Amino acid sequence: MSSWRDSLTSIPGTVAQLINESANNLLHVSSSLGSTVGLGGSGSTGSGSEGGGGGSEESGPQSAEYRALPIPASLVREQWRLIFTSDANIQDLQAAIAHCRDLVLLSEELSEERRWLVRHLVDLRYSLQELEEAQEQHSLSSDMVVMNAIRAVVGHHFVPHHPHHGKRNRLQAAAKRNYCDHCTTIIWSVVQNSYVCSDCGFLVHQKCIDGVKRVCAHVLVSERQHPISEICPEIGLASQGYKCAECGTMLNIKNTWVEPRLCDYSGLYYCPRCNWNDSNFIPARIIHNWDFSPRRVSRTALQEIRLFLNKPLIRLEEDNPKLFVFVEKLCAVKKLRQNLVHMRHYLAACKIASELKLVDQQLGVRRHLAQSNEFYSLNDLSQVESGALTEFLQGVFKAFNDHIRSCPMCLAQAYICEICSNNEVIFPFDDGCIKCDQCNSIFHRVCLTRKNMICPKCIRIQERRLQLDRMKSTEDDDDGVATDDDVTAAE
Repeated sequence: MSSWRDSLTSIPGTVAQLINESANNLLHVSSSLGSTVGLGGSGSTGSGSEGGGGGSEESGPQSAEYRALPIPASLVREQWRLIFTSDANIQDLQAAIAHCRDLVLLSEELSEERRWLVRHLVDLRYSLQELEEAQEQHSLSSDMVVMNAIRAVVGHHFVPHHPHHGKRNRLQAAAKRNYCDHCTTIIWSVVQNSYVCSDCGFLVHQKCIDGVKRVCAHVLVSERQHPISEICPEIGLASQGYKCAECGTMLNIKNTWVEPRLCDYSGLYYCPRCNWNDSNFIPARIIHNWDFSPRRVSRTALQEIRLFLNKPLIRLEEDNPKLFVFVEKLCAVKKLRQNLVHMRHYLAACKIASELKLVDQQLGVRRHLAQSNEFYSLNDLSQVESGALTEFLQGVFKAFNDHIRSCPMCLAQAYICEICSNNEVIFPFDDGCIKCDQCNSIFHRVCLTRKNMICPKCIRIQERRLQLDRMKSTEDDDDGVATDDDVTAAE
């Protein structure tokens, strides 16, 4: 029985022919991809147009060389033992081959199940052979590049990339593929080493590192310091010399047509290898038009926008003050941030709040939301539109308010309205209260309105200054008279 299992000649003629055809096709695919094909069932190919992605880092150029066969419905229960990601090891592949071989013997002849199993068995055996050869070359080669070293290329700091590291759900990991940002082909982690930039996320084959031409997006962000504020500053293909703005590929029709793709963020044209038709919102359109519609951007622009995402650099009220008049969500967020700024002063002087680390616990890395109400990040503006930032700030406000009203140290810094002489303590972040811009005193809004918005404390301070000035001038006059008398007596 074992010899019959191991011999392909014992399989019926039709199935044997399918095996030969599958092996030839797989060898052809491997020569073009240079990697193993160990996926089946619900394998996912790169989506998007030619050379284009679908708006995410994992998307890549569409490849017509690999088509995963759909798994038959009767084998869905066995797919967790048959389908493997590109990081499967030798033991996993050997176990899958044994199980797949047993299922072939149990299936009916010339059935769709046997046809799928035979093809998948060939895939697994080929993957095992490639993995064994790769490990042998790795152990014998003395010139192998040390993967633990950091390599610096045009501003990038490349470190070893370990995809799906620590993931338990391997079927879910199979749906995610990584593509090289330089050559746009898929990265098979079983037989191909890869590096990723620790600053911008640029993913590349080990063999492609020396050919990288794109400057690290982190370097561009450090030099520019702010997102591009102009809406699609297009300069035209003629100004670019009909070349790709990144790699210099000619965008003409002399030999073959290379599609020029416009980046809505930078206004430059790129070739399909540098612009995968990723979609993302544009910072300039948000600031000027409050437009969050996704637009086509290049790979370098996508990485640059993601680096700007959580940096509070946008002075929205200074760049577009009328936006707060027409967008009610912004007005609500502005009011909440003003209240949090007042609360932060109380919490900064409170020893109990410092010991509890209340500010860090509630805000985390978003401390800028309580430091001032001027600066916004792109992530903040996006959450303003979705309403998530309002809910977040309301939760922070409630936590701060509960502490201040229950803490004796914070209550000791409360105010009492001197106009109505009410014993109720008030704070600058209360809705019915108003703060004087000159002396920082707190009053009930209704009480100050009855006084025609004239602060009584400011009046007292002004009267005291006038009195001091009169006293000083009187003393100066007395000193002058005494001096004249002394001179006369001396004469």
